[in-house]
Amino acid sequence: MNMKDIIDFLETDTLSYTFSPKGLQYLSLNNNYGSEQLDLKSFSMEKEKDPMKLLLIKETINFLETGMHNMAFDLSGFTPFQQIVLNSIREIGKGSILTYKEVAMIIGNPGAAQAVGSATSKNPVSYFIPTHRVISKTGLAICTSGAGHLKDKLLTLEGHDTAKLRGKHVCKRERCILD
Repeated sequence: MNMKDIIDFLETDTLSYTFSPKGLQYLSLNNNYGSEQLDLKSFSMEKEKDPMKLLLIKETINFLETGMHNMAFDLSGFTPFQQIVLNSIREIGKGSILTYKEVAMIIGNPGAAQAVGSATSKNPVSYFIPTHRVISKTGLAICTSGAGHLKDKLLTLEGHDTAKLRGKHVCKRERCILD
């Protein structure tokens, strides 16, 4: 996979990120949120000297090609419950899909499906924590935001037919409501 493929798939030419000594703390496809930005258009594996940028690109390629990665995270800014949810979602394998309720059951809190959904929505590291593999029991939401579009693309990349996963659930966020 080359840089053009990454740019085309992610539909951005800039990654915004923050690393702490513990690992990746934040990753966004927008260019104004993290402490550092990575211009994908001018990035070269051969010329890059920054080990964090190299790691970010190598693990992005690994994730897009295999559905897996070896990226360490710093989730210390999250509640213990949110950390448990996000870490359990990290264990969902490529091609698998779980509901929020199933994740709640896995973490030993079967009544916490809504709280799992809330924690999932706070995913700080974009595609590296595969929250795209967790959907509502009513189906995959119809969402026109960038995150919804990436979720669809990642699920398709992993072999899913998103049309079959669609339920009657429509994202309620103002910017996502379809006309």
